[in-house]
Amino acid sequence: MKTKSIKIFRWVLRVLSGVIILFSLIWFIGSLGDYSDDPMSTNAILQLSITGIGLIGLGLAWKWELTGGIISLVAYLVLAIINPRVLDFSLVYIWPAIAILIIVLWAISRNTTVKSE
Repeated sequence: MKTKSIKIFRWVLRVLSGVIILFSLIWFIGSLGDYSDDPMSTNAILQLSITGIGLIGLGLAWKWELTGGIISLVAYLVLAIINPRVLDFSLVYIWPAIAILIIVLWAISRNTTVKSE
């Protein structure tokens, strides 16, 4: 893959991950009022924490693609194990798809860098 194509691919993934992070933060801030009367269950706190870790992984992928992609993907898998209903929402599949594409980007850019040296 050409270096220019890799840069475009990288920026597309960064924009997509940024949109997911931004949308998730807006959703989280908007839903804070829902839990004001009743305390959150331990399971809900665990799921929220894992989602936060996954979003942090997407953010880390801007600098460290492999590490951030793996953190994000593993967090999604753990969330799906804890709450299988997550798999019912097809829109949520964007998160692991971007994490997988970030890992693929890392592999492609690593192979391109090795070949060009």
